[in-house]
Amino acid sequence: MPIGRQLRRTREARGSSRTLYESSRTLYKSSRTLYQSSRTLYGLFTLLLLGGSALAACSSQSTGPSPAFWEATRQAPCDGLDTTACMLPFPDDYYTRPDPTDPTHVVVQIPPNALPRTTKGSSIDPTPYERSDGFSPGTTILTHVNGLDITKSAVANESDIASSLAPSAPVVLLDANTGQRWPYWAEMDETDPRASERLFMIHPATNFAEGDRYIVVLRNLVTSSGAPIPPEPMVSAVLRDDISTNEHTKAHEQHLESLLAELAHDGIGTSGLVEVWDFTVASESNISEPALYMRNQTFKELGSGVSNFTVTSVVNRPTSASHPEEAGNVSREITGTFAVPNYLSEPGGPPGSVLNWGPDGLPQVLSESPTLEEPFACEIPVAADADPSNPSAPLHPARIGLYGHGLFGSDTEILDSSVPEFSNAYDYAFCATNWLGLSAADVSFDISVISNLSKFESLVDRLTQSLLDTQVLGNLLYNPAGFASNAAFQTSDHRPLIDTTNGLVYYGNSEGGIMGGAFTALSTQVRRSVLGVPGMDYDVLLSRSVDFSPFLQVLNGSYDDKLVQQFGFDLVQTIWDRAEADGYAEQMTTNPLPGTPTHQVLLEMAYGDHQVANVQTITEARTVGARLYEPVLSAARGDATDEFWGLPVLPAGNSAGSALFVWDSGVPAPPAGDVPPSAGPDPHDTVPRSLPAFWKQMDAFFRTGLVIDPCGGAPCTAPYPPPGS
Repeated sequence: MPIGRQLRRTREARGSSRTLYESSRTLYKSSRTLYQSSRTLYGLFTLLLLGGSALAACSSQSTGPSPAFWEATRQAPCDGLDTTACMLPFPDDYYTRPDPTDPTHVVVQIPPNALPRTTKGSSIDPTPYERSDGFSPGTTILTHVNGLDITKSAVANESDIASSLAPSAPVVLLDANTGQRWPYWAEMDETDPRASERLFMIHPATNFAEGDRYIVVLRNLVTSSGAPIPPEPMVSAVLRDDISTNEHTKAHEQHLESLLAELAHDGIGTSGLVEVWDFTVASESNISEPALYMRNQTFKELGSGVSNFTVTSVVNRPTSASHPEEAGNVSREITGTFAVPNYLSEPGGPPGSVLNWGPDGLPQVLSESPTLEEPFACEIPVAADADPSNPSAPLHPARIGLYGHGLFGSDTEILDSSVPEFSNAYDYAFCATNWLGLSAADVSFDISVISNLSKFESLVDRLTQSLLDTQVLGNLLYNPAGFASNAAFQTSDHRPLIDTTNGLVYYGNSEGGIMGGAFTALSTQVRRSVLGVPGMDYDVLLSRSVDFSPFLQVLNGSYDDKLVQQFGFDLVQTIWDRAEADGYAEQMTTNPLPGTPTHQVLLEMAYGDHQVANVQTITEARTVGARLYEPVLSAARGDATDEFWGLPVLPAGNSAGSALFVWDSGVPAPPAGDVPPSAGPDPHDTVPRSLPAFWKQMDAFFRTGLVIDPCGGAPCTAPYPPPGS
């Protein structure tokens, strides 16, 4: 069985039946008590429990408790393992402290003087990160290795993920909770011209398991001449059993000893060792708790009712003047506002506001301004309406759906982006609101965020608020007491134009595909979502997107070191996970969040996309358990199977579940490396959203939950530009 399926089965078992997982955790959890007072004892205790032969394999083990905690302090803010820059390697449990009250038993702790500064001397505020009990499940592992040649070292890349699990692989990622090797792909930071600091970047091929601890092993690495790279000085000292007399360094080195003991138990020796460290992934509850709490409190207050709303405009049968795709497709466009509990720190929730944290560590409604008035836009297709010249003609009330707009778009995107054409062809009414933080109104503030990453918390927290906004809007569509009861959504004789009996669906593109993944995982009303040109983990997406190029100029002015930029992306992902698909991928489909149903998703990828990196669409597919439609690409593309390693194949014929479809418009393949595609036209804005074959597939999925083949057993191709675009 392919390792990708093994990983999927392991992770599904953790969601549906944790019997074996919990039994394997028994010794681990018991040892964690001692771990809180001495991390070194954890490694030793594990060895003693699991057999003396492993202890013999690491004869240099310390036999006494650590004299002090080894984590970062104001006096010793930097790890010292990788001396290229403070905070390397990253992520690293050196930047956590024990906390038995958290699910992972640690919380992030970063001394203020450890974080990089802007060119004007302003340091990043560590406070938002210290609410986390670990690091991002999609985190990029960063370190610098002097002289490293990843090709000569045979390090797995994105086209050779299978080799990351080879017994002799030079990089090993070990899940310390399960003893399972984890697949990855790696690269050097191509954006950094300075070899003296160029980062070695390791990406999980499927998101790390939330709440688990991972050990990173670098071994048998070589330079371009083939010369072996020696161990880092601290690792070398441990291998020589030359433990420092400095109390802080001694504690750190003893921790490294404990890691070697754990590795020895799993059959991983010290030959050729260059670097080793560990990090903890944030728990499911830590990532999702703010958004879940906001959802649960809001719907508890609503009960069976709906939020207040106001219709401000109803336009019947608009012409093609403003939005050409409306013509002949939209019968009525409706705009207005709706009330949502305000969990942000300022009235109106403007850019710069953050979540209003209560004394219990959870978001609280702002007492002096308890509601926000958010905009909405809805479109009713011509197919839903009666013939105006014949009032007795039968109605065909439209099925209902939420739409998610693209980057720096707005709710009115439902009036273009091919939505009206699909809506009218298959009789769907869509409504949308804004993604606070990444909507058209946020551009100027987001520029200021890029110039000072201490402001980043506001972007994340407002996106978290918008996840609640979208759920409240969905309830207005879904609940008969909501929009369906209003004259704007009825004929003149009060017959409904929308059908609330057939369920609520979600469709989003680009940013709407990314945010749609998080929304889907949180939604109790939407069960099926179609995510167009989606991805996750902005840490990886940013440098691979043409959309980020204008912001990069601002970033260069404030953080002019490419190493710092990459570290900054990785750092902010720790909190960005609370409001994007990366933090919810493990719970998006069959392993749902508490009090949430299971979901199905269709991931629709445009091959060669210039704006959302294909590699992260594929990583999302692996993480959510989507099956891959084959044949993926035409024979002319060559063998691309390694890019899609680990994905189970979608069986022929109609089937239920979640799936990934790759649409090829013939544009150049995306380049390797952390740079955006630039060759040829960009299929992002039209493929596949403009294709009737895709519309047919989406309708069947929404109506039945079945995934149909829109491509007739051949690779899914899309002419570029699509007809009529």
